[in-house]
Amino acid sequence: MNPFGQSLLDSLGDRLLESLSTPLQTWLAAHPIAQWLVMHPLWALGLIVGAIALLVGLLGAIGRLTENLWLRLFQVPLWLFASIFGGGFQLAKRLSQSSTRHPRKTDSDNPTQQLDQILARLTELRREEEQLLVELKTLVAEAGSEANHV
Repeated sequence: MNPFGQSLLDSLGDRLLESLSTPLQTWLAAHPIAQWLVMHPLWALGLIVGAIALLVGLLGAIGRLTENLWLRLFQVPLWLFASIFGGGFQLAKRLSQSSTRHPRKTDSDNPTQQLDQILARLTELRREEEQLLVELKTLVAEAGSEANHV
């Protein structure tokens, strides 16, 4: 190529490069954070990688949350079924046990020990009965004295 054609191509390339870089430079001047990222490419790369890692973590957390939500949503009918029929089965079991329940047996088969336990319990019940009778008499006496004052 001749020198004239070479200079024409150089000037055309310079104009094209200038026409593309001028709007970019004005935009970078208007946005200082973007300009700083362009001037510090390693920091920009680190920030991009960090942002991607945070985004992946966020999407994973959202995925686990929705998975747990769907699992619990599908378990609700099972819980309902179990609570309805499980409660019915427990009620039937208790009713059958109460109808076939035998009198309470003590741990010892020795009749003298059983007799001692029964006598001790009767003595205890007699003391409680006497205390309740005393309380009842005092309440009746108080109620009678209040009725006389009215």
